[in-house]
Amino acid sequence: MSLPNKVNSSPYILVVDDDKEFCKALKEILNDDGYQVLTAGNGEEAFRLTKKYGVQLIISDIRMPILNGIALLELIHDQNPQLKVIIVTAYEEVASYIKVMSLGAFEYMKKPLDIDKLRKVVAGVMINET
Repeated sequence: MSLPNKVNSSPYILVVDDDKEFCKALKEILNDDGYQVLTAGNGEEAFRLTKKYGVQLIISDIRMPILNGIALLELIHDQNPQLKVIIVTAYEEVASYIKVMSLGAFEYMKKPLDIDKLRKVVAGVMINET
């Protein structure tokens, strides 16, 4: 888990993935773009962070231990339906796409991520929500 630097009070982006290297790389990219980024290794940890910090956007993998991305999305949809969630997965499946979109996912992206596309989606969410 990566805890925030309390210097800036702007909203956070939360990256959720059990792949620590993926989280680290995405955090560096988004930090370079000027965003505050938290990371979590599973959905349970992520859900706790959304309650503690002003998380504006979640970028979550689907397949993770403890609480997967679909279960996290269900919790978010029930507790905070306006919170935007981008689902990312290495296992693009029609059934999972239909499920996450029906649960209110903002975007569904396949790994390896198209970083330029991700940056555009993130910028759109962060500008429209602030």
